Amino acid sequence: MGEALTIVADDGPFPSETPEAATGMLLHKFVKADSWRGGLTADATGGNLPRSGSAWIYEKGVVVSPSDRRAGATPAQIAAAISDRGFFLFPIADDV
Repeated sequence: MGEALTIVADDGPFPSETPEAATGMLLHKFVKADSWRGGLTADATGGNLPRSGSAWIYEKGVVVSPSDRRAGATPAQIAAAISDRGFFLFPIADDV
């Protein structure tokens, strides 16, 4: 019972430090060579993605905007992870 709980808002404000935030944020999608794991990052080299396991393979550029409707994480949750950690990890089945 001594564990702290973190409350995560479903739809917080979208970061607006840059002009492209109004239309979307360009991220780069990488997938693992031998896994179901994918990652989004603003770093086109993928250099800030976790190094454990197989290599990351660049798949494509993705624009994530506040008005997107997608299964899984909301655009606000993706943006928050990018802001906090520099990347967002997901199962490839989410097909971002």
